[in-house]
Amino acid sequence: MRLGTVINRRKGTRTNAKPTPPQVGIIYLVGAKLLIDSTPLTNAGRYGDSATHERGHISYWAELVRGGKVPNVEYEEFPRGRVSYNMKTLKFTLLADKCILSKKNIVRNILLQMNLPVRGTKVNTDSHYRCFRCLKHRR
Repeated sequence: MRLGTVINRRKGTRTNAKPTPPQVGIIYLVGAKLLIDSTPLTNAGRYGDSATHERGHISYWAELVRGGKVPNVEYEEFPRGRVSYNMKTLKFTLLADKCILSKKNIVRNILLQMNLPVRGTKVNTDSHYRCFRCLKHRR
């Protein structure tokens, strides 16, 4: 395949469009709606050995509330997560609430929308990303 050739995943056809770079970012799952705020890896911020999306969940949630896209509740109420890139291991990491990771179609959509490699992306939970429902069941 020539450089710059992209395969349309739905149709299996090739185009000469520029390939979409992988992205890092933050994620929310509100009901069945997947909300992603992301940055191309080439423009990501640096934090130690990681390339990250510099915007946080709090400011993204505030923007979504102002835009009427989500209910005006605490930003931690709904499942959330983050994708970062480790510049030493050359792997992406998706850390998210169990309510996101338990839905394989949602994980697949995250990987697809952020153009992440399936084999090059580690998927795991993190105690930082737990919605109120998960915290309630833990008690």
